[in-house]
Amino acid sequence: MKYHPLLRKIVFLQRTKRLIPEGSKLLVAFSGGVDSVALALSLMELRDFLRIEKLALAHINHGLRGEESHRDEAFCIEFAKRKDLEIFIKRLNMDPKGGNVEAKARELRYQALEEISLKEGFDLIATAHHLRDLVETILLWLIRGTGREGLLGFEEREGNIVRPLYLAKRQEIEGYVKLKGEGWVEDSTNYNLEIPRNLIRHKIIPEMKRLNPNLEESFLRLREILREEEELLKELTKQSIEKVYKEGQLDRKAFLKLPKAIQRRVIYQLYNVRNFKDIERAIKGIKRGSY
Repeated sequence: MKYHPLLRKIVFLQRTKRLIPEGSKLLVAFSGGVDSVALALSLMELRDFLRIEKLALAHINHGLRGEESHRDEAFCIEFAKRKDLEIFIKRLNMDPKGGNVEAKARELRYQALEEISLKEGFDLIATAHHLRDLVETILLWLIRGTGREGLLGFEEREGNIVRPLYLAKRQEIEGYVKLKGEGWVEDSTNYNLEIPRNLIRHKIIPEMKRLNPNLEESFLRLREILREEEELLKELTKQSIEKVYKEGQLDRKAFLKLPKAIQRRVIYQLYNVRNFKDIERAIKGIKRGSY
């Protein structure tokens, strides 16, 4: 069978990472946008290959966009009915004012998905994050200021969250949905350039792709290199902690003999200090004997 490029990437990810164990009960986070429509359609098409025991949708209505939110919910219900899929609807009625609404919506969305998954007996939650999302996330962390951890973005699987579209490009996603003759809904807030991720998506990434048309693949290679190096650094940090931290006490002299990069990681692990300036302050304190 000749698969669409999108499906080939899902198959490759499954064969290399064993993302979805055989017999899994899978709950798909379904917004009605093109990414989630592609995810649902591709999982349906690959259901036998992936040996999915149960497949259903979950739509979280945040209640932030008035009639547009109701339109999205209606679309998702109609899609599920046409595809003979069970769908779970959760309405949140969030307050659009105050604080980081985007971050709060994300937190509540994942919480709602976890509640549905637990109550209904699903093994995994599938989200439609793809390669461009990874690039956006890494750039966001880079712009805000981050270390190696932020540059890793997100994983193909984190706990019970799986991302089958991880290797897919946005154009492959749209092409697949159009090939299937399906529509989708657009979230108008995705074009609000006051939101940092949208500015990166619509302004910064297109300019970067003018310099490097294979930008996504370049970021993916960079991430793989960083991930392999991160595993090595984790092991070196673990060994260093065993040498310098015994019986609840830090051996100051042994600590100061460590390379600076490992000192930072030891401080991070031992004291859960995450801010770079605070880590540097802690190291200086240890040198003075006051930390």
